[in-house]
Amino acid sequence: MNGGGSKTTTQSNSEPWKAAQPALKQGIGAAQNLYNKGVGAQVYGDSTVVPWDAKTIQGQNAITNSANANIGGKGLSGQLQGVINNGGYNAGQLEALNNTRSVANGSFNINEDPGFQQVVDLARNNVNAGASGAGRYGSGIHQQTMGNTIGDLGARQYQAFQQRKDAANSNLFNMGSTGFGQLGQAYSGMKAPASDLMQVGAMNEDLATRQMNDKLRIFNEQQNRPWENLSRLQAIASGAGQLGGTQTQSQPGQNPFLTALGYGATGAGLLGGMF
Repeated sequence: MNGGGSKTTTQSNSEPWKAAQPALKQGIGAAQNLYNKGVGAQVYGDSTVVPWDAKTIQGQNAITNSANANIGGKGLSGQLQGVINNGGYNAGQLEALNNTRSVANGSFNINEDPGFQQVVDLARNNVNAGASGAGRYGSGIHQQTMGNTIGDLGARQYQAFQQRKDAANSNLFNMGSTGFGQLGQAYSGMKAPASDLMQVGAMNEDLATRQMNDKLRIFNEQQNRPWENLSRLQAIASGAGQLGGTQTQSQPGQNPFLTALGYGATGAGLLGGMF
């Protein structure tokens, strides 16, 4: 049995609202005009690197001048080189070191001490005076007293010498440690002018690097900006194109017999193969 179905065709038009079309056309035209003129494609061609401040340059010049005046044996570097040559000591320290070394390495000779001889003479006079006053001058007791007095002075003098010698050796050891430590300080001091020059050089290298990066930025923007501008134009055109268009869709009609039986479209789907 022929179901007598009909075919329904639906046509939809999705073109932009007519009232909006002039504005859209104007926008596309304006975008095209801006693109043709290169608006937005220009690249800022000047440097964006901040140059040295005048005070920074003044400080750099001061450091450079000071370093040049104290490098290569000139100024402070010459004095520090002298300290290194003297084992880590300046002139005054070296003199004290030599004096201390002389005491530390010296030998005891009581007759070489003029001060001791004066003490002995004073003691002898006192003993003689005491013996004479007691009526025993020249006696055995007088001689014994004289010997004991001078011997005691000599023993004390030797003991004092040994104490000075021990102290000198201790000081000599400490002075050696001091000199060794001052060697490193003197070497660091000699390098200070060179380090200052290197710091100024590093600052200049940093500025040169930033200037070179800025040149690369300008070059890259000059290469990429036209393509970016073209992408903007294409995006505008592509977006506007999605606002219009016509679509047509065909759908099969319902079987009037099945509709009369109450099956409707569902019945047609389930039983359509039977008729």
